[in-house]
Amino acid sequence: MSSPAEQLPQIPQEEFWVNSLTFEYLPNAKLNGTERDILDILFSRQEYGGLVEVTQKELAKRLGVQQPNISRALAGLAQRGIIDPPEIRRRGQIRIHPLFARYPSARHAAAVLQDPELVTWRLDIPTPEMRPPRLEVASRPAERPVRGQRPALRVVRG
Repeated sequence: MSSPAEQLPQIPQEEFWVNSLTFEYLPNAKLNGTERDILDILFSRQEYGGLVEVTQKELAKRLGVQQPNISRALAGLAQRGIIDPPEIRRRGQIRIHPLFARYPSARHAAAVLQDPELVTWRLDIPTPEMRPPRLEVASRPAERPVRGQRPALRVVRG
């Protein structure tokens, strides 16, 4: 008898390189849940160089949200420079910023990023030495709010 994992379809393995330093600063972008969900989908579907062929309708269906929410989230990602701005975007295509894109190798990434013909745009994510503290809803039983009160928030460092 085969295990559930053995029954899953085989997914082809693809090697790629990403600039891990840029991902270290991604929490500084302070993405909301929908923005982060979209970004996860874009990262998983991107071709080498960051091109993703997907429509807002497909993203809305995949995430189970209304299309205006997708449009707002894409605008937020574009405002930070994580994806291409709408004025250079083609319908049904989204391009991830070249610094976040995946490439076949580090050498290929370096060649692409040094190409004077590369179309790029401003990346607007703060890069302080330390990521800003995150607010977290208290979850220990002693800290749970009384009915009708707002949950306590605490600053979490780390």
